[in-house]
Amino acid sequence: MIELLFLLLPVAAGYGWVMGKNSAKNQAHQLNRQITSEYSKGLKFLLDREEDQGLEHLINLLEVSADSVEHYSTLATMFRRRGELDRAIKIHELLLKHPSLNEQQAATSRLELAEDYIMAGLLDSAEEHLVWLVKAGHVEALEPIITLYSQTREWEKGINMFEAHSELFSKEQQFKAIANFYCETALADNTPQLMRKAISLNYKAVRPLYELGLSAYTNEDYVKAIYYWRELVTQFTLFAPLFIDRLAHSYKQLNLTHQFHELVNDLLEKGGVLIKIKHCQALLEQGFTEQAFEFLTDSLKRQPTIRGFSFLLQLMADQNKNTKEVLEQIDKLVTSYIATKPDFQCQHCGFTSYTIYWNCPSCKHWETIVPSRGLDGF
Repeated sequence: MIELLFLLLPVAAGYGWVMGKNSAKNQAHQLNRQITSEYSKGLKFLLDREEDQGLEHLINLLEVSADSVEHYSTLATMFRRRGELDRAIKIHELLLKHPSLNEQQAATSRLELAEDYIMAGLLDSAEEHLVWLVKAGHVEALEPIITLYSQTREWEKGINMFEAHSELFSKEQQFKAIANFYCETALADNTPQLMRKAISLNYKAVRPLYELGLSAYTNEDYVKAIYYWRELVTQFTLFAPLFIDRLAHSYKQLNLTHQFHELVNDLLEKGGVLIKIKHCQALLEQGFTEQAFEFLTDSLKRQPTIRGFSFLLQLMADQNKNTKEVLEQIDKLVTSYIATKPDFQCQHCGFTSYTIYWNCPSCKHWETIVPSRGLDGF
């Protein structure tokens, strides 16, 4: 608790100085004596290791005056980090009631109080303060309330907040969150038009295009599937592993395989190993076996990948029957190795998984989990 002594010494000094200037007034003298008495009692309790009583006396100083908001905010933050949420909440509640706070100080205290409530599991109380801040135009409340609605899965509340205060939204992550709120609501209510709303947002998101393409593909509407997934793979080539095989199938069903080959060729420069494998498959389908070998081996020299090596082994096995059994066994070992590696990783916090999550379970960011790249990736 020694850090509390250093933290609150400036508070005591400030109080003494302020009260000293008005020493001619009896009321100021009395108030100063009261503060000094409470502060001394608090220090004595701390020095005697009676921490609970000491902290209560120091917190009571806030009820007398709040000339040093920053010190009390720091104290409350320390309590929160220590898990003493009841004390952090008490300080922030007292701060909010004090008439001397300016508008910014009040907003900061309200935001800190909301974070106390969230950590304490009092989500309704936190929401009340965050909604108040958003309505008052405080953009710093947007990310906490978006995280709150993500946690409680109250997608419609998030959408209503966005539509009422869209002028406050400016960050890409905020728009991606709202786009996913639209998608979650659309999937729950079977209202695909909400996903089209998501497409019209200032920042493009992955999921609306993916879900619309998936819905069309499931209904065997291959024209629409191609429309949405072609736009998606062009804008967000990194996500191609999620749907590239089904996109190829859609083209095939419409006898437009040559257009898929052209698309893959256009994506070669920014695509990963999976796009390169698709290009090799296209060359093989057209009978250009030698060119496929040359392209793949050259690509692996410049950027070695396990998946590319596995595909090369398959090609060698198909072309050389004498070594086919050996190569197939090697390929099985490589495939087994690949299966042990997570297919997805969060670009924000590094969280890895074997399946796609639109909202990262670790850092709670939207659409930051992507197919892995590099030696083991796509």
